[in-house]
Amino acid sequence: MKLRLYWILLMMTFAIVANADNLGFSDKKPLQFGIDQDYPPLEYVDEKGQPSGADVEFTKLLMKRMEIPFEYKPNTWSAIAGDVLQGRVDLGMMVYSPYRKDITNYSRAVIRLYYQIVTRKGTEKNYGLRDMHNMEVALMASRPVRDTLQKIGAQLVIVEDLTKAMKDLSAGKYDAVVCYRYQAKYLIGKHNLHNLEQEDLTLTPREYCYVSNNKKLIDAIDKELDKMKDEGLIDDVYGYVASSFNGVIIPRWMYGAIAALVVLGLVGVILNQRRNARQLKKALNLARENEERAKANEEKARLSAEEAKNNAAEAQRNADVARRNAKEAEYNAQVASQNEAKAREAAEAARKSEELKDIFLGNLSHSLRTPLNAIIGFSDLLMTMDEGMMSKEEVNNLLHLINKNGLELLHLINELLSLSELEGEKQLFQREVTDVDYEMGQFAAEIRPQLHEGVTLEVEEPVDGLRAHLDRKLLRIVTMHLLENAMQNTMQGKIKLTYYVKEGGMYVEVKDTGRGLPEKLKRNIFGLLSDKNTYTHEDSQDNPGLGLSVCKAIVDRCNGKIGVRDNTEDGQGSIFWYWTPTEILN
Repeated sequence: MKLRLYWILLMMTFAIVANADNLGFSDKKPLQFGIDQDYPPLEYVDEKGQPSGADVEFTKLLMKRMEIPFEYKPNTWSAIAGDVLQGRVDLGMMVYSPYRKDITNYSRAVIRLYYQIVTRKGTEKNYGLRDMHNMEVALMASRPVRDTLQKIGAQLVIVEDLTKAMKDLSAGKYDAVVCYRYQAKYLIGKHNLHNLEQEDLTLTPREYCYVSNNKKLIDAIDKELDKMKDEGLIDDVYGYVASSFNGVIIPRWMYGAIAALVVLGLVGVILNQRRNARQLKKALNLARENEERAKANEEKARLSAEEAKNNAAEAQRNADVARRNAKEAEYNAQVASQNEAKAREAAEAARKSEELKDIFLGNLSHSLRTPLNAIIGFSDLLMTMDEGMMSKEEVNNLLHLINKNGLELLHLINELLSLSELEGEKQLFQREVTDVDYEMGQFAAEIRPQLHEGVTLEVEEPVDGLRAHLDRKLLRIVTMHLLENAMQNTMQGKIKLTYYVKEGGMYVEVKDTGRGLPEKLKRNIFGLLSDKNTYTHEDSQDNPGLGLSVCKAIVDRCNGKIGVRDNTEDGQGSIFWYWTPTEILN
């Protein structure tokens, strides 16, 4: 029983091995190899009805090496292509197509096919793809070539009979025919189309492969093709079709001839090198003699150069001394010029200081004299006037004017003292954590009772509030001066106090709908005591006082900015603002 089982397994092993060798093909069931009956010189049926061509010869050799029985199945190309792709024949040969790679199996490339353009002699040469724009071109169906030529604008004519297309081109029907290099050469020679000529095209060469639905068959063919390539058998069969050097396969006997030529060339090179060596030796001897003479001349030149160098060094030292003297003189001249400029600046500063002093005293005396004259004049009138000459109401009016001018004089003196403290640097900045929202609310509450009837005061504060590190006293002085200024000049409408964070500091703005700025005060309203051209007091005007000058002095000391502009948003009034660099805490 065991012996019988052994013989059965042995017979099955032989059967499997035999089946692996010929892949299931036998004399009773040979491999069917489909060929195109009219595709010379690769495959065709000759005048005697026998399959011929390079594909027929190579496949016969391949199948013999693989020990696979086979038979040819000639047919038209359209029929053969369908039979191969649908598995009705076992094997065929065709150009590799990326569009068919998922429905069949291709072997490694047997040869590569290169495209040429065939034209009539006497037409333009050196065709590039762009030159084929608007040309009428005949070609057999090939999707990649068709797509490429359509993109460049060629007028395509798809033909099934390449021989007829070549004859039609010769007769003048087309501008050109695009086909493989071996096809063009074969058809021109066979049909004596001597008025045609070939030229290579820069199209990607195509790989010519075996194709089958049998994956195992293709894998076995790939292994055998590698061996046949190493043995040079592919070149022996396809030497007149394939291309290793621009389309021409070099036969194996040519390699021997090339090797012989290389050896002869090397011998010639060696003999030439020996002759050159003898000539080089003579040249070296002559060069050695010339070198010795050159060394002697070089020594003489070196001595001369050293002497010239010493002379140049001495001249350089003299030049350096002269340059240092010139620089020293230039420096002294610059120092003298700077001293002269400083002296001029000091003199100009002294002159301006004296001038500003005169302007300050003149403007100050003018500002003080006005309320003093009113106080003295009205009081003299009351003292010299007999009882009963004026009504009680008229006397009260005079007393009210005396009181008003006295208060104005007191306010002016307080401002002058504040300005004096700031200019004399006696008032230091006492910065502390400050709730700006609270302080601004207090300023507004203090001003509201003093507003003219019908005037409102609005405070617009930041959404998130504002806390900062600043001097509360200076914040009050500047902000209250601006609010009081707006209060004095606004008889109707509203006043708006706005403040927020801006550019790393605090921005404060007081906008009113009052009388606006007199034209003569717009140019320099913050320097009334320093510019004689900015203010001329008239009896019809209120005394502007020193408040804005005090504000500017404070803001300048804080390295900030202060300004004023017309209130164009409301159509009347003024907008006074200031900005100071402030450490914001929230």
